[in-house]
Amino acid sequence: MKTKQRLINSFTLEYHPLVASLLREEITVPSPAGVIDHLHEREIHILLKTITLNVISVTREHFLLLTPEPLFALLRQHPCAQSQKVSLCEYQHSADNIEQTITTLMFTLPALQNSYQSSHLKTLASRLNNAKSTHSISANTLPKKSRLALFAGVSPSAIRLDNKKLARNDDKSKGKA
Repeated sequence: MKTKQRLINSFTLEYHPLVASLLREEITVPSPAGVIDHLHEREIHILLKTITLNVISVTREHFLLLTPEPLFALLRQHPCAQSQKVSLCEYQHSADNIEQTITTLMFTLPALQNSYQSSHLKTLASRLNNAKSTHSISANTLPKKSRLALFAGVSPSAIRLDNKKLARNDDKSKGKA
């Protein structure tokens, strides 16, 4: 496997047939209409830098995705994304290798990540709360809850703290004092 940077407009993607068959029953919720228009060019650039597409090569300009990448699918719709680069992690063509790679990326990885991820909306609320209370990020840079809600496709009131968790954490900190 090797990783390289490629201009987004220099290649095409489709799902590997095994991945496509695994996804055929999956229900995906599309991003709210026009959400991509609310992202700034710098945000697109930063977000694309965080993505690595796991692929195998069909030709120099055509790749098969080994796992879904919905954020990339969304970001590549923005006009400025076409002139940006994204990382491609290219795997070898061996059938056994690809099957093992796909099962690892589509089953093992999400299972392992589950125990480390709390609700994304609660995480956003907690981070916003911490940033506001510590003034660690300037108000100009800190995104508004309404903007985050637009991106998440929820009401701003859905981005809220878990009061039960806060109460438990307060009890723990009081016990240590």
